[in-house]
Amino acid sequence: MCPNLEHYGDKDGLQLLSFNAVFMYCLSNRNYGKTWTFKRRAFRRAIKHGKKTIWLRMFKKEVKTASPIFYSGKDLQKYCGVSIYDKDTNPNGNLKQIGNTFYYRTSPKGAWNWFLKIYTLNDADAVRSADDVDVDTIVFDEFTKTPEKYKRYRGNIVNDFIDIFFSAKREHTVRCIFLGNKESINNPFFTYFNIKPLPQSFTGTKTYRNGSIVVQQINNKPRDTEQYDKKVQAMLDGTAYGNYIYNSTYKNGVNFKPRKTPATANMYVQLIIDGQPLKISINNGLYYVNNRIDTNKIIYCNDLQNKYKNERLLVNKQRRFFISFVNALADNRVYYDSPQTREAIIPFIQWLQC
Repeated sequence: MCPNLEHYGDKDGLQLLSFNAVFMYCLSNRNYGKTWTFKRRAFRRAIKHGKKTIWLRMFKKEVKTASPIFYSGKDLQKYCGVSIYDKDTNPNGNLKQIGNTFYYRTSPKGAWNWFLKIYTLNDADAVRSADDVDVDTIVFDEFTKTPEKYKRYRGNIVNDFIDIFFSAKREHTVRCIFLGNKESINNPFFTYFNIKPLPQSFTGTKTYRNGSIVVQQINNKPRDTEQYDKKVQAMLDGTAYGNYIYNSTYKNGVNFKPRKTPATANMYVQLIIDGQPLKISINNGLYYVNNRIDTNKIIYCNDLQNKYKNERLLVNKQRRFFISFVNALADNRVYYDSPQTREAIIPFIQWLQC
């Protein structure tokens, strides 16, 4: 089924849900309507079936910003069928908010029941307190970030999410929906489950791990019907951000020509940085980076994986051993075999304080 490239809607959401997977990922360009669609689903599922949703954001600041305006837009309210309760101006409303919890009722004099709670990703203890057999959906909104923002998260993103998943799941069925923009090529979840990034131009769905995971990717482009929008596009034409918005590339995408590691190159160091394997080799003063590590040789990790016998922990005192690589970065003598490798090494370069 071809997606609606102008606005993500119920049919697109149903297409994702139809795979009946446990973890369901939806990736697209921004401003596409993914969040609106699943806000609508959460409310209508509560009205029709009494089901409840846990809504996650990665950082506390995001929750603080998003919660007060979660259902505030008039167009969104119309789309969802929401009428905001107010004892003075709208006593017959069907939705009210207390803190980060949202309540619904099916009639003007009916009882209020909570149907959606917003939490921060590292708030598993709070989610345990919301244990309810009617919780059947977890939505992780804006789960994709740039490498710089991922680095700001304190904790293990995947482990923290799975903690919340099991806290909510208990003995009943809970399905998880991940909504993300194409902020980066790699993300912690795909790395954890060994899912290779889909081609940038791909639109469609793929399943993994015996159908337990499904990834839906849609390359929607913003509409530029207004003269102002056309000027914005012209302003950003040829820039990295313009390619991200208009050409379905990743936000941190860098235009470069991939170069393979020469067969005569010697290994400089092997790394696993934030779960991403990296092999740096040197040949005639030039450095080449790919992701094909030799597990029989020493691998330095910023967080031990406990997967390979030759893992070593990368510690701050070792920075001095990488001076030649830092100089090569400064001289533009480092080459990468793919955009994925180029992005994966960013945290290591940050660690080197380049």
